[in-house]
Amino acid sequence: MRYFWLSFTAAALIFLVNIIGFIDTMTNSAMGCGSGYPLCNGKLIPDFTDYHSVIEYTHRIVVVLASLFLFVVSAISWFRYKSQTIKWLVLFAIVGILGESTLGALTVILPLSPFLLAAHLGIALISFSALANISYVIYHQEKNIRHQGRLPTSFAYISWFVFFFLYLAIYFGGYVSKTGSGGAFRGFPIPTEHFSVVGNAFWVDVIHRLFALVLVILFVILFAYAKKYHLTRPDLYRLSGICLLLIVLQALSGALLIYTHLSLGAVLVHVSIVSLLVATLSIICIQSWIKPD
Repeated sequence: MRYFWLSFTAAALIFLVNIIGFIDTMTNSAMGCGSGYPLCNGKLIPDFTDYHSVIEYTHRIVVVLASLFLFVVSAISWFRYKSQTIKWLVLFAIVGILGESTLGALTVILPLSPFLLAAHLGIALISFSALANISYVIYHQEKNIRHQGRLPTSFAYISWFVFFFLYLAIYFGGYVSKTGSGGAFRGFPIPTEHFSVVGNAFWVDVIHRLFALVLVILFVILFAYAKKYHLTRPDLYRLSGICLLLIVLQALSGALLIYTHLSLGAVLVHVSIVSLLVATLSIICIQSWIKPD
């Protein structure tokens, strides 16, 4: 099981990178260490009296650790496990970390548009989801767990449709964050702000809430469909139940964002839940698509 725990640790570190990245952004600490690297404002150890430097320095350290674990897990998975699924997941993990690093660097160097900045979380979740799937596959292989049941193709289509819709909602949520529109949101579950006061932010709020409502409905449908095959694939049935719980918690965390006026803690809860939701749903999508052993 040591390979499972290694991949699990890599996934946890990528998750931590994303969370600290949000702390970095929301506290305006991205330039806490200046433009130099790896030194922090010309020093090997940051000035601990400046919390901006500490946050950015911590972010850099965790990024290095996460990248190291990711590449080690990718190499082991590629050569130890012969599954084509594992190999594709390894490629996605590497592409995801490279894409996230590139976009992160560009946000410091260039003034990017909100449309491009909104894609940051979506790209960051690629590596996390890929590593979560690698951990899932490794766990089942090391435990010699085999699923003989075959799900209908329609289940895979439904799960992938929900996944892409979720990704679209995440992108829109990222756009809301990068444009600062979220600060104008009032009331829950019905918006109470007025168009005459907040302007286009009113329609942004309405669309954002519609995304949330549709997602709750879609996850209820996915759970109901998975329940039909709970004897064939009990693992996917349990995962769909977890997804349903997470999307409800995500909606409630949206209310927390509104009532705390986008506090740092509320944002981190919101991002954490959606990260776990994407990773869990991605496992359902991958497992429903591949043929059982």
